[in-house]
Amino acid sequence: MLQVTGLSKDFGGLRALDDVSFEVYEGEVVGLIGPNGSGKSTAFNVITGFLPATSGAVRFLGEEITHLPAHQVARRGMARTFQLVRPFSHLSTLDNVVAGCLFGKAQIASRKEAESRAFGVLEQVGLADKAYEPARALTVVERKWLEVARALACEPRLLLLDEFMAGLNASEIPQAVELVGRLNASGITIIIVEHIIKAITRTSGRIIVLNAGAKLAEGTAEEVVENPAVIAAYLGT
Repeated sequence: MLQVTGLSKDFGGLRALDDVSFEVYEGEVVGLIGPNGSGKSTAFNVITGFLPATSGAVRFLGEEITHLPAHQVARRGMARTFQLVRPFSHLSTLDNVVAGCLFGKAQIASRKEAESRAFGVLEQVGLADKAYEPARALTVVERKWLEVARALACEPRLLLLDEFMAGLNASEIPQAVELVGRLNASGITIIIVEHIIKAITRTSGRIIVLNAGAKLAEGTAEEVVENPAVIAAYLGT
């Protein structure tokens, strides 16, 4: 489904991504982990068209999308969340998700159809009772769920979740893990960036580790957590 080949990204003299290659197959949940500053969010930004690649290629569903802008990538069936959530605070929760419906890959015939789809997505993430409240009135955690809802409204085939569990409490994390499982079971392929290792190991069939912008390791959860190079990257030698 997704092929990333030799992907690099420079910011002036800083190389944030260095020749990163990996594949994601349809139906997978893949974890993307690494210490702070390892290039995880930069990888998401380049893959989804929010930042241009310095070199390398990204192919999605057989099409090269390396130089496509973000809205065209979304139209092809790839959606993502952001670490720092920024809802349209002056709009209602429902209208925030309606915006995702209108700019996703589905062809929406009317505003009424968009609202119906949006309300269904809010029910999926547990925000239906907040549908008509302004987004600025939501708690930080509720805004996290709204971020997921906006991405789901695009009806993605591939969903990239960037630390959407950050800030959740001990009772909310299992709900988030369950949501990932339900979305994957519905046919959505998922790449998830997360620092909560237990959540990553519970949701991901395969894990890719970045360190200092380069791919350090790849394998099952068991293989990765026992990898001496991964342990050294997180804890030092």
